[in-house]
Amino acid sequence: MVKMVENEKCCHIIAEDVENAVVLEGSPELGLIGNIVGWLLVEELKMKEIGYIESKYFPPLAVLYKGVAIQPFRIYSANELVIFLSDFVVPSHVTYDMTNVIVEWMERNHSKEIITLNSIAVREKTNGVAGAANTEDGLKRLGELEIPVLPFGNINGISGTLLTRSHTGNIPGTCLFAEVLNQYPDPRAAASVVDVLNRMLDIKLDADPLLKEAEEIESRLKELAQAVKGEQESPAYM
Repeated sequence: MVKMVENEKCCHIIAEDVENAVVLEGSPELGLIGNIVGWLLVEELKMKEIGYIESKYFPPLAVLYKGVAIQPFRIYSANELVIFLSDFVVPSHVTYDMTNVIVEWMERNHSKEIITLNSIAVREKTNGVAGAANTEDGLKRLGELEIPVLPFGNINGISGTLLTRSHTGNIPGTCLFAEVLNQYPDPRAAASVVDVLNRMLDIKLDADPLLKEAEEIESRLKELAQAVKGEQESPAYM
């Protein structure tokens, strides 16, 4: 049954109930990690769209998927997994209210945990993944998986708000951070997150499509750099 979870200010969810699920959140922050991993989950696990989030404060857009216009912030489910997947950066003035309706939906459905997907800017990549949690048990779990913990800093946007709001609702929360150099899409960094999710959730997502995409992007960038270098080295004539 499709039910609505709404907020008196600006957001509401129209979605089916899925009880006892692990919930993931993917939004296009630096490197588009959450968005890239989210789409891989949908494709690889053949996830069913079970609903969406609406707000009059969302940007005016629809997302084209295989030629069909779909909602820009959708909810998918398969195999006791649910993902809240956005194709736009959630406006900061909407984040708090959106987080509330997500957590209210989770509380009603007795969700097991929330895992948000994010990134951290570094000067030099090791293709590692770091983590943070909203409980001591969550930190212990990260340690057992040999995932380094970020000891200090701020978690901006929907990831940070979800961690704190889910904690008040007694829902375990974890944030995974991929290493990125800039704001551009980084499929290789997303593949590192996929490897961690496979271990955390005992699933078998294939990261090879992301690595292939990364190689293609890196090859194009290398060709572009060589072309620019060639132009700079070409002789000047008077």
